[in-house]
Amino acid sequence: MWKDHSIKQPSHYIFHGMLWLAIVSALIIFMPSSVSSTIKITPFITENIHFAGMFFIISTTYLLIDVISSMVKQVRVSNIETLQKQEIENRIKTLVTGERAVLREFFLQRKTSLWLPKNESDVKSLLSSGILSPVDFYSQIKLNEQGDAEIELMISHNARPYLSKQRLNLPQGKPNYDDIHYLKSTRPSYLTPVVNLKRSA
Repeated sequence: MWKDHSIKQPSHYIFHGMLWLAIVSALIIFMPSSVSSTIKITPFITENIHFAGMFFIISTTYLLIDVISSMVKQVRVSNIETLQKQEIENRIKTLVTGERAVLREFFLQRKTSLWLPKNESDVKSLLSSGILSPVDFYSQIKLNEQGDAEIELMISHNARPYLSKQRLNLPQGKPNYDDIHYLKSTRPSYLTPVVNLKRSA
């Protein structure tokens, strides 16, 4: 939180308040006597030096705790992300036919996101494993012509490095007749038709 200036939560303002308090109190405590005499605030500093010391200790302690807690949080987030990547990599190695077919659609239709039926088992499996993720943070849902609930999904950033044409049984070069027949026959019926499968592949 202490680094994130885009989220204006109470802790954001507390941090900046403590930062300014630490700066001001440090200036009062460590200001050279020659400078304080020049600007004629020596009596003020003498009378309030104990308050400045107290505020300096409180503010610097808070800032130190905040920085350390933020670093610990970053380490935890990094460890969780690493673990998620490992789980996704292992999960991709065990994809079933239907799951591969769903993932192939992103390549066949050349789209970064697709509206997919959220209650289909293959879609639910890919979503729960983290291979697919909602495009919208709020996971908005719409009904298709058949009345089935659909959600807009994309291949997650953690899964993209592990998905290759070979892994998804996609032809490496220009697809031949057998390739096109295979791709058409394995497409789930709930997916929207591809106008020109030959070009898309």
